[in-house]
Amino acid sequence: MLKNTTKTKSILSSSLIMLFFALGLILIMAVFMGIPFIFNNSKDTGTLVFYIGVFIIGLTYLIMIVFLLDIVSTSRVNIFVKSNVKKFKNIGYLLLANLILDYILTIIDGVSGLRFLDLAPGVFITPGMAIYFIAGLLCFVIADAFDQAITIKEENEFTV
Repeated sequence: MLKNTTKTKSILSSSLIMLFFALGLILIMAVFMGIPFIFNNSKDTGTLVFYIGVFIIGLTYLIMIVFLLDIVSTSRVNIFVKSNVKKFKNIGYLLLANLILDYILTIIDGVSGLRFLDLAPGVFITPGMAIYFIAGLLCFVIADAFDQAITIKEENEFTV
């Protein structure tokens, strides 16, 4: 393996670990600070749904970081394994779920700021939604590429 590749994987792994612990700490604090907030503001359902949705988006990011850490750790041996295909697909599904959640939260909180498409009330696309959509589709493309690489690798092993 190339020396620069090892450094890159090390930097990526270290960054993901730091991000995991920072986001995990933020989510733990959100739970402890959010419980009194929920009891104090139980009548304002729009605000409660908004903050619970933001918390769920944070949880999905934490799950995605765990998947990425696992993918980076398997790359030390062989990155082209079926479990990585499944992980990339799961990340894609989580990004599309975040897209739907972001859309719902934007409707609840009110649409403000830049929009790519604004056809009618409730029919809009924001830059964040576009990024979720493109990144989610990109994860599915990467999963398909990994799946094809695994198929080619298995065919080559049977040929030899």
